[in-house]
Amino acid sequence: MTTHFAGETVSMEKISTPKLSLNEAIIAHLLRQSSPDPLFGLELVRRSSTGKLQLKKGTIYVTLERMEKKGLVLSELETTPPPHIREGDFYIPRRMYQLTSLGQQALTALEEAVAQIPGFLVGS
Repeated sequence: MTTHFAGETVSMEKISTPKLSLNEAIIAHLLRQSSPDPLFGLELVRRSSTGKLQLKKGTIYVTLERMEKKGLVLSELETTPPPHIREGDFYIPRRMYQLTSLGQQALTALEEAVAQIPGFLVGS
């Protein structure tokens, strides 16, 4: 199995499904919800702010970098400014993140494991 993002092909064969930390699981869930659209780090923080498990600005990029090294996400530097940026405005390209098929597998494995615990996360 391979995945494509940012012009790169990443082989996912012979890679065991990694376990996710809580922050990694939150990020994977948010990226899956936004798929196929990638998200940038501060958008992930913003989207998590409505729930009880909130990502923090101080750890988001460390976690995303770890996830990328594990093959759970791929990143790409934004090539065009978002629509709200007008020509001539100051703009710094953002790094956009997308869940890989391995990241999807890891999230699904976690969800299946949690579903086996009677009464755990009932009503969530």
